[in-house]
Amino acid sequence: MVLNANIESSTRRLFPNLTPEQAIVELLLERAQKNLIKYQTMTRQLKSKYKMEFETFRKKILSTKPDSVTEQDYFDWELAVTGIVDMQDEIKRLKALSKKT
Repeated sequence: MVLNANIESSTRRLFPNLTPEQAIVELLLERAQKNLIKYQTMTRQLKSKYKMEFETFRKKILSTKPDSVTEQDYFDWELAVTGIVDMQDEIKRLKALSKKT
C-alpha cells in the first residue's frame, strides 16, 4: 500500500504498534461501531415512541395511510434496522480481517 508521506507519518505516530493496513482496519472498525450505536439508539427511541417492535409498526404503517411524520419515522426506523444488521456484519468482517493483518 502506498501512502502519502504525511498520512504515513500520522499513522506511525497515532498507531505506533500497527502497520498502516492494521491502522486502517482499526479506524474502519471504530466507525462501524459508532454507526452501530447510532442505529441502535434510533431503534430504541422509535420503539419507545411507538411502544411496539418494528415489525408490528411496519405492518401497521403498510396497512394505513400514515401522516408525513409517521411515514418519515417508518423510513428512519427501517434504515436503522437495516443499518444494525449491516454494521454487525461489517464489524465481524473487520474483526476477522484484523486478526489476519
